[in-house]
Amino acid sequence: MRKKYFFFDIDQTLGLGITRQVPPDTQYCVDELQREGHFVALATGRIQCDAAAFAEKHGIHSLVADGGNSLTVDGKILEMEGLPLAPAKALLHELEVRKQPWSVVLDNTLDRYTPYADYPREDPHNYMDTKVQPVDIDSLPAIYKIMYAREKPGQAQPDRQDLPHLPFIDNTWLVEPVDKGAGIEKMMARLGADPHDAVVFGDGLNDITMFRKPFFGVAMGNARPVIKERADYVTDDNDKGGILNACRKFGWITK
Repeated sequence: MRKKYFFFDIDQTLGLGITRQVPPDTQYCVDELQREGHFVALATGRIQCDAAAFAEKHGIHSLVADGGNSLTVDGKILEMEGLPLAPAKALLHELEVRKQPWSVVLDNTLDRYTPYADYPREDPHNYMDTKVQPVDIDSLPAIYKIMYAREKPGQAQPDRQDLPHLPFIDNTWLVEPVDKGAGIEKMMARLGADPHDAVVFGDGLNDITMFRKPFFGVAMGNARPVIKERADYVTDDNDKGGILNACRKFGWITK
């Protein structure tokens, strides 16, 4: 079997919901792919440190994280880039004028900083450590993520500065890079691998950019319809053996 390069989304693809729980059959498949000589990596919007902790727990050593903006191979960070600074700062300044609570992730940690004591953070799924302190927007050297309270009913949106926005917990917006496909292209180039040998598994809207040619795209049975439409193959749900079944079907693993 020709060596393949597998890139797995985490939430609702490898993991159940937004948890660190991976079904036993999926874990077996990840291990077996590597035993048979394939390359296995994550492809996630999570910040590198969070993705790396998940990867280590499940025996994965490489990852495309930060929505395609960071690459890690064999546990070593090769590159990591934040949001484009000028538009990110422009958005934060407008949110300040609007008194719309916001927070920012400024380094490779799960810390987020906000000048708003009432920044929303009650959702039990919240995994960030919210630190309330002054933030000098203009002096920030890097911004990896922005989260801010959604608009009130009837309130106009701020100028989004062409930055990607995703619905997030606590009725907030999450602003983060979303071009996982570009990250995979960079990873394949770093590895000297043929992009035709990349196989991607995903389910959600932030996976759309992975479902591009020449990658082979596998949509989970629980995937959004737009992902299924772009996929080369639709497998079963992630809690019904979807990853293992696909890998057996195409002969990527033999057991």
